[in-house]
Amino acid sequence: MSYMKDCVFCSIIAGKTNTKIEKETNSLIVINDINPQAAVHFLIIPKAHIKDVSEVDSKTWLEIKDLALILAKENHLSGFRLVHNAGDAVLVNHMHVHLLGDVSPERAI
Repeated sequence: MSYMKDCVFCSIIAGKTNTKIEKETNSLIVINDINPQAAVHFLIIPKAHIKDVSEVDSKTWLEIKDLALILAKENHLSGFRLVHNAGDAVLVNHMHVHLLGDVSPERAI
């Protein structure tokens, strides 16, 4: 597994913070967003340090999708959005997908 020394998500994955991991697989973790934008706001994060969608493989994308569906079912979500930022749009340079649950259809895009 590749880690970056100054990456907050790598520190969480390595257990160097007191962040609660909500769910974990062999290659992904799920945490709550510290600045939630919906009633349910998870971050799905690969354990390997991947910059963004430009570096992710199809297997990881499929695992993220499968885990998102499991989280939606477990949390009884009537609907959800998946959001991924890339390039200059990211705040943390470690790939992560936001799962926002039970968001209103009237939301801003």
